[in-house]
Amino acid sequence: MGVSSQSTFRPSRRRGQNFLVDKGIQRRIAAAATLPPDAVVVEIGAGTGSLTEALLPHVARIVAIEIEPELATGLRTRFETNPSVNVLHADALSLNLTDLGLSQYHVVANLPFSAGTRLVIDLLGAEKPPASMTVLLQRDVVERICARPDTMRLLSVIVQSLARPERLFDVPPGAFRPRPKVTSTLVRLAPLPVEDRDMDKVSDRIAAARRAFRQPRKQLANALGAPNGLGRSLVLSGIDPKRRPETLSLAEWDLVAATLKQTAAATVDP
Repeated sequence: MGVSSQSTFRPSRRRGQNFLVDKGIQRRIAAAATLPPDAVVVEIGAGTGSLTEALLPHVARIVAIEIEPELATGLRTRFETNPSVNVLHADALSLNLTDLGLSQYHVVANLPFSAGTRLVIDLLGAEKPPASMTVLLQRDVVERICARPDTMRLLSVIVQSLARPERLFDVPPGAFRPRPKVTSTLVRLAPLPVEDRDMDKVSDRIAAARRAFRQPRKQLANALGAPNGLGRSLVLSGIDPKRRPETLSLAEWDLVAATLKQTAAATVDP
């Protein structure tokens, strides 16, 4: 989001709205997205259009999505003579971007704190995900997204199962109005091609991780609920049942998921 000094709009704390006002950072984000000149960009939470303005020299078209009616009206006024910008007054959380009829699109945005994580997961998991996502999020969220084994979280497993994340740079609180209490970080996500996704495998992996991370400080077998024989089955799969969920790689979560299915089947079969 960007905001001009003339705007009378008051950002919503409930929606986690913090407007990016640093023009140098806006230009840096636009350059860091490394978009092709024919790119169509979907900007979620366009605010008053400051980041939109910075993106224009780099792309062919921008669909600026804004939930606030006052800001959406301002965006239409600001870009009324520019056919490259289409303003959509909508809630991105309830919007199916496939309905926009875009053959390919990229997401560039300063995502609101309150909805950023959900938007990332929803967009990456869509039937037709964006070609790339370059988004500002809270730094601790980006750290979880980009975590490696020993510091993994459920969010790490979900995002890395669907995309390749790259942490770009931090943005200090002073670059925003109102000033947030935390640092933000720009992250670029390269979604895995849909044709390369084994969604059954990914779903099983995420389900196993979701189950274990309900009790992340417990040993793996205990965090999973310890069905009869699970500990031994994990050992046979090459996984130490005493490990913590945060230590596992994606490939190891696949082994855990397969072991859970085998154990469940053995429990059911006479």
